[in-house]
Amino acid sequence: MGLNPKDIPKAHGTHTTSPEILVVGGGKGGVGKTCFSVNTAVEIARRGWRVILLDADLSCSNIETVLGFRSNKRLDDFFLQKGPKRLQEIVCETPYENLRLIPGTSGLTDAANPRFQQKVALIRELRKLDADLVLVDLDAGAHLNTLDFFLMTNTNGVLVITPERTSIDNAFKFLRAALFRRIERFYRSPEVGFLLKRNETLNDFIVSIKTADCFETAVKKQLCDELMTLARAFRPKVVVSKATNAHEAKIAANILAKFARQHLCIETENLGFVYFDKYVSEAVNSGVPFVVGKPQEKISGCIVDMANRLGYF
Repeated sequence: MGLNPKDIPKAHGTHTTSPEILVVGGGKGGVGKTCFSVNTAVEIARRGWRVILLDADLSCSNIETVLGFRSNKRLDDFFLQKGPKRLQEIVCETPYENLRLIPGTSGLTDAANPRFQQKVALIRELRKLDADLVLVDLDAGAHLNTLDFFLMTNTNGVLVITPERTSIDNAFKFLRAALFRRIERFYRSPEVGFLLKRNETLNDFIVSIKTADCFETAVKKQLCDELMTLARAFRPKVVVSKATNAHEAKIAANILAKFARQHLCIETENLGFVYFDKYVSEAVNSGVPFVVGKPQEKISGCIVDMANRLGYF
């Protein structure tokens, strides 16, 4: 669940604990992930919450284009810092009150492929930022960097899809890759890793554990119980973008939910949808988020509804 002002001892806008982290990913490029991230961040910031938006697309960052401004800071600067790394030093102001930005990388090879220690340092620094919400916009696809950032949170990962079957299929594969990456990191076992690579669903993987000769009976039961716990703790949210109507969006979200439940034992949450609308292209080209430029349009109402569901009233 999102933060709720009723649960916070000080008025919003006053930092009390580590920020909530909302991570936005997508199995397929071009689904509207960045537009959702930017407009949601702007909408929540307009309500008085202190928001930091991180452009974590390490190869093709474009949030500055959608926000309509340029910064002289880059995420490269964080990765290239000598000694202790401080993410706060590259946080910059935006044209929108309460919204700050950590710009993306230049797309050069070193920044696009950070070392494991650099990635760990970035995640650690995110949790120390002085904000109410850190919204992380990820690269498309299921690269290891993308999966590790998506797995920063069990319940605040948002997967953006479209009603197209290819997008739903890719989203399922992304969830599978994320879950299997979580399992791989949890055990760090050659035996578990070997079996994991030979299965396409969690159910098949559990069967392979039960029939494996390399584990004793008690260990097999423990592994199966732990695997189910890991899967059930993973509760990603789903946003259907470019939907012609609410019914189409609901069908797409339900199809993905069914696949995730049957094959991965993952329960997804339908966060909402965004209409297919000409104002999206207009907003991107003008550098003015549609919740600002077209606040009365239905597409902006979709973002308002989802910000409410996240708990940012």
